[in-house]
Order: sequence, then C-alpha cells, then structure tokens
Amino acid sequence: MKPDFKREQAWWEGKAEGEERDLADEPINRALRWREIERNLKGIRTIAEVGAAAGAFTLPLAKRGYKVTHIDFSAPALELAGRKARGLKNITFVQANATNLSVFPDKSSDLVLNMDGAVSFCGKEAPKTIKETCRICRKKLIVTASNKGWMVPVWTYCTLPKFKKVVHAVTHMAKTGFWHYDQHPHNRKTTPGYFGTLQSFLPAELAALIKKHGFRVKQCHALGSLANLCGQGTVDAALKHRGAMEEFLNLCEYFDKEIMPGGPGTKQRAGLLAVAYRGKSA
Repeated sequence: MKPDFKREQAWWEGKAEGEERDLADEPINRALRWREIERNLKGIRTIAEVGAAAGAFTLPLAKRGYKVTHIDFSAPALELAGRKARGLKNITFVQANATNLSVFPDKSSDLVLNMDGAVSFCGKEAPKTIKETCRICRKKLIVTASNKGWMVPVWTYCTLPKFKKVVHAVTHMAKTGFWHYDQHPHNRKTTPGYFGTLQSFLPAELAALIKKHGFRVKQCHALGSLANLCGQGTVDAALKHRGAMEEFLNLCEYFDKEIMPGGPGTKQRAGLLAVAYRGKSA
C-alpha cells in the first residue's frame, strides 16, 4: 500500500508548530544527532537537510556559515523556518517530496541529513527516499529512521490490551517493519487520529539500502537505547546538570555502539542512526 501523499502532506502541515518541542527522551535523541553532525563537518561547505521541518538543525548550521539547503514537504514548516532565518543569506528553502528530489542535481551537497519522518513516514516509498537522499550527496550522509526494535513493542502495547489478541498489524510490523493506516481493520482503531504509513528498520536493513547507492556505511545502530531503558527519571536528572548530561551522552554512545547496537533506541523520534560516506573513504 503506497502512501497517500496529499493526506500525508496535510498531516505534516498540522504538526509544523510542534516539531521542535522535545518531549520525554527527545532531548537525548537530538543531542546524540548533533554529536554525529559535529563529527562530520570537516571538509564540508554545503549542507542539505531532507525533512528539515522548522529548522532545528539547518538554522544553527547556516548561522555558522555553511551554505544550507532546507528541504521539507510542509509549507507551514517552511514558512516558520523562513521567519526564523530572516537576515541569513546562505540558506535556501525548497518544498519537495523526499521521494523525488529531481530539482537537485546529483552530488549537489557535501553533507546530506535525512532525519526522523522523511524516511520512515514514506512507508513503502522509503527506498526511493534513501535513493534520492544518496543521489544528491557528494561526501557524507547522516540518516535516522524508525527502529523496528522499538516499533514492535509499541504496536503490541497499543493493540493487545485493547483487542485482547496479537493483531495482524503487529505481526506484519515484526516481519516487514511496515504499517499503513488503511491496511488492516484494527489499524484505524489503534491510533487516536490519522497516522498514515510507517516503515521501520533493523540496522542491517537500513545499512543495506544505503550501500546500494555507492556509500560505505561507517556505522548503523540504535540511537539512545540507554535513555529508553533507564526511564524518564534518569533522563530528567541528566538534563538538569550539564556535566551529568555530557557523561550520560558519552555512556549512551558507548551503549549504542558496543553493548546494544540492535537495541530499541529512544522512545521518541527516530531510534536508528546511520552515518555513511560516498565511496571508500571520507
């Protein structure tokens, strides 16, 4: 079942104002993504972000002097980001569907970011999004996507108590990572409102899609599993103290890479991270 992009667009347009509000363990997720971005800025002049929303990453990068292209599906998100970018001459705003970035030439940006919804919420079209994101990338790529290791427990939690059985949507999510609002009779009753389509991944699945397009995957693993497993009290304690926050982020990174690379990731936002380089070297 392919996504209904008109409906998806309307859904995203209704979410524009809230995209930068970090709830629960989202601050950990965002901080870990910033760390990866910072590590990959050497030799970079041009940056594009696919699904850039209200500019949480593009605007700070533009303020630091990088030539930035801010790409999003949602007109309200672009308008909001544009207002925040007043006075910046080195950022361009483009409305586009992540599955078709034909307005951009091949290898047009040194670093390309595609994080959160622009991969996962394309559902069955996610491979097209990955292909297009890779195509416009000249050097380095950072992608985050929904983590099957967390989506399966969430879908089970949302359905088994309500329907008193393991519904087909859950087993389908476990086997394929796919969910669509209109796919099965129980799906519309699972979420309080429209929740389009979703494609989640295991680390090996996301890495394989990226490798197909001429990239060397440096790392692909869960993102922020420790924050999820430790609970909100631990996250809140880390957020209150800068020193503790940095130490906790260090531990989160070690946990994700060395202890549980296939873990669930954070509860909120995309819980899977891939960093890749075009060709054989950075």
